[in-house]
This record gives sequence, structure tokens and C-alpha cells, in this order.
Amino acid sequence: MKILLIIFTFCLISDGGASKEVTGYSGGGVLIKCKYDTEYTQNLKYFCKGSWPGCSDLIKTGDKNMWITSERFSLFDDTKSAEFSVMIREITVEDTGTYQCGVDIYLGKDIYTPVELKVMEYGGASKELRGYSGGEVLVKCKYDTEYKENLKYFCKGSWSGCSDQIKTEVKNLWVTSGRFSLFDDTKSAEFRVMIREITVEDTGTYQCGVDISLGKDIYTPVELKVKEDLSYEKSISKTVHVGGDLNISCKYPQSLRNHSKFLCKGMQPAACVYSESVIESRFSLYDDRTEQIFTVSIRNVAKTDSGEYWCGAEATWTSDHGYKVYLTQINLTVTGEFVET
Repeated sequence: MKILLIIFTFCLISDGGASKEVTGYSGGGVLIKCKYDTEYTQNLKYFCKGSWPGCSDLIKTGDKNMWITSERFSLFDDTKSAEFSVMIREITVEDTGTYQCGVDIYLGKDIYTPVELKVMEYGGASKELRGYSGGEVLVKCKYDTEYKENLKYFCKGSWSGCSDQIKTEVKNLWVTSGRFSLFDDTKSAEFRVMIREITVEDTGTYQCGVDISLGKDIYTPVELKVKEDLSYEKSISKTVHVGGDLNISCKYPQSLRNHSKFLCKGMQPAACVYSESVIESRFSLYDDRTEQIFTVSIRNVAKTDSGEYWCGAEATWTSDHGYKVYLTQINLTVTGEFVET
């Protein structure tokens, strides 16, 4: 996933100047900030598409210090900072073109700055997250560093009518609400959302959201598809004695065959320890992609190995489009007492 919303700041100058280039991503949004001289705080502001002259107004207002919306366009004229902000939502490749930030000058030539907007096809949130009934999914949502102290949320629905699933101002700690957990990592400027015990009914459009004090939230759409797959077990129980060896085999759907696999311990995603090959000296993982089964071997099992584990797959987690799919829950019980030699 790309940045939730791309932000650009330009200064309005009387002769128009050179065009400034803005890059956005299909399905997301852009926020353009246009600075102006303080003597024009009471003038009407506008944003239009096209070259000068002959620019077609998209939004135009004389209102101050409040958001004004016209379809996908919103404008906020902040007279205190002498700049107005224009938000464009749900952008598409067809939005690519030349725009103007403008200040209406009574009985004179308007002040404007040309903006070249280029919308890329792939960006915003991951276009599609795939999960499987009974499992879990973990998605990460990037945001601009200037919003690390803002409230974050995850909601279901379109931007104009999104129902909150979890919402929090807490930083660098997991917060849980029902089946949803959220961790706002201010160091990496991203928050992660875990959805547990997913069902086919969870399929739909979601939004990664950042609450903005001015009243227009920044968001990224996420399409979640949950499938019912009976080819693998949803839950496994294993018992082993202290000092013994253990193999855990996890079957997975064909759609995850080429993804990296992991074994994760603990309820909290933050405690997840995983690797495609060796997790630690006692753990190893082998993925048989022909049979669609991966096996984790644990040698010299310790009492502390008891607990809940998850078999899962990661979809290019190191890229901005990454997410994790948790498939099978393993309840491991280690019996007997450890005897030092």
C-alpha cells in the first residue's frame, strides 16, 4: 500500500510560474496545499482543471476556515496560516491533467499556480486482500509522518458512509475492539490492523483512516475477500514431552502456493516470530509447494514452547502491498518436567 494520501504545498504567484507536478494513486486521494499572501485572506479561492485561461471550476468558495465540498472535491481556506487546502478523493487515471490553484482578485488578474496531476494505476491500499474463513488477516496502512499523533481507525464501507470497526489515539501498543486490533507504529509511520475469526460475511470494502482535525479524514480503501476453503484444518492440537522433537504440518490453499510461509506464536501479532527457512536454532520450515503443505520442525521442545501458534502466509510483506494471512491455529501442550543434565 502506498501513502494513505499524498500531500503537496505550493505558493501562489502572480504570473502563474512553472507547473508543479503531483503524483497520486488510483483509488486513493491527494491533498494539495496552496499558500497565498496574507492580504488575500478574505478573497474567494478556487480550484479548476485546464490551462489558463479557460480553466473549468471544480470547486470555488468564499467561505473561510471550514470545509466546503463539491462531489469529490473539498476546499478549506485557512486564513490563519494563509493557505487553502484542496482534497481530491477516489482519484482515477482519468484525473491526470493540468489544474490551477486560484485566488479571485476583484477588478484585477487572478493569482494562480498551475498543478500537473499524474495518477498512477497501482497505489493506495492493496487492491485486494485474500483471507480464509476461520483464520485471520493482518494489513498495514502507511501514513505521512506529520500525522503520527493523529487518531487512527479502520472502518467498513465507502468513504462517505464508513462504519468504524476500531478507532484509537493510543500509540505503539495493541488496542483491541471485538475481533479487531490496531497497532499505531509511529516510528515507521504505519498502523497495522488484525482481523480475527474472519468469515465470508466480512468480504467488502474497508478504509484505513487518519482523523484530521480540520474535519476531512485521510483514508485508503482496502478490498477484503474472504473465502471458505475446507481443504485445510482450521485448528490442530499437539502434545509432546519436554526434550522431544515435533513436526507441525499445515496445508494451505492453492492461491497461497507462491507466498512465503511462517509459524507465529501468540495471540498478539506483535509477538509473531517467523521466517521462510529458519526461525531460530531449534526451528526449521520446509514448504512443499507441490502438495501445498509446509512443515515446521521443532527440536528439543521446552516447557515454554506450550501455547497458541498460527500457520500462515505473507503476501510480499516487505513491499507496500503486503499483508499476512493466518490459516490454522495450533494449540501446543508440552508435558513432563525439564531435567537439567
